Amino acid sequence: MDDRSLEETTQEKPGPDSFLRKLYRPGPLVFFFIVAFLGLAFLGYSLLQSPTPSPQVIESPQAAPATSKVYEEDTSSEMEDQVKQIDLAIIETMRDLKIAMNQLNLLDVEIREKDGHGYHYQVLQLPALSDRKAFLTTLHKRLAARHSEAAITDNGPKEALISIGVLPTHRLLLKDIPMQLPVPQEKHGPLLAVVIDDIGENKAVLRGLVNLDFPVTLAVWPNASFTRESVELIVEKKHELIIHFPMEPRQFPRYNPGDDALFVSMSDDAIRKRVALNVSKIPEAIGVNNHMGSRFTENTEKMQVALKAFKQHGLFFLDSLTTGKSVGRPASKQAAVPFYERDIFIDNVKDVNAIVHQLKKAENVARKQGTAIAIGHPYRETLTALKKWTAERGSSVKLVSISKIPAAK
Repeated sequence: MDDRSLEETTQEKPGPDSFLRKLYRPGPLVFFFIVAFLGLAFLGYSLLQSPTPSPQVIESPQAAPATSKVYEEDTSSEMEDQVKQIDLAIIETMRDLKIAMNQLNLLDVEIREKDGHGYHYQVLQLPALSDRKAFLTTLHKRLAARHSEAAITDNGPKEALISIGVLPTHRLLLKDIPMQLPVPQEKHGPLLAVVIDDIGENKAVLRGLVNLDFPVTLAVWPNASFTRESVELIVEKKHELIIHFPMEPRQFPRYNPGDDALFVSMSDDAIRKRVALNVSKIPEAIGVNNHMGSRFTENTEKMQVALKAFKQHGLFFLDSLTTGKSVGRPASKQAAVPFYERDIFIDNVKDVNAIVHQLKKAENVARKQGTAIAIGHPYRETLTALKKWTAERGSSVKLVSISKIPAAK
């Protein structure tokens, strides 16, 4: 055998074992460790050169930033919000049984009280029912799903009564029973103002609101994403404009009104300066209503300071009534500031038919009181409901801007 043949027979056959033997020879092994060491050294140098994060700063209540725009405080414990759940159960029952919503008539609304909070006792006329038992059974199921204490009492072929605990909330007329409509107390006829809060974030809904065929009063956040654009569009379309002024809620900071809000911990001078600053953002405004504010509007001393500042800028005050303990009315009277008060929130339940039902309540309140103020929010459902309601409603109640309603005496 020649030398060439001998060399070929002694060469290693390729394979995993051969690769590992070559890898662990001194040359490749040293190269591998050098590369790894250089990589670790570079990583350590990068970490040392990185800036140290700043420590978290917890700001005072006055300066606490709003992490997001929250429409309203949670008022689910109030009786009126529970009544709205019953409204929704009735609407769901009608949907289940394919009964058209325009066949449900709100005949009367009576404002009653529980623990100092108002709620609306309602008389509703239902259409002739082909299966009365099926209606009551379905309604019972819907009520149970919506409120554990809601109960329905069958009072015979003509009517049924819904209660929450021991308090009756709805009288359902199941046959045509003549009802005398309330007579308006004012000579000029019943007036209803619709106010939409929280303007300045949703431009698409705002464009729909300003193009409605009736007056709408629009309350703009002073520091929203699109405050100036919103104000200019409202002025162009000749709708009334007020400032939706953030104020401290009872559950702050869980509900954060923003760093432009009024807080009870602020000095009188700080309150006056904040009022002036927010008014300077919307000088076209004719009035103010509160965004949140359940804690601030309960404080007589601080409300007096704020109201006097509003007066200096020629602004009225509309109390959104986010608390039943608001001192807005007596404080406004003492400060000689024109005062208005919300009667109904229309869209705590974001359902088109439920919102239409709330608007019908507002009409009924206007017929009984002579005037009413309804407050809603820039939801798509609210815009849809307003269009549907205006297309279906009668002309017995006149829709007006809020300044056309006489201020409280």
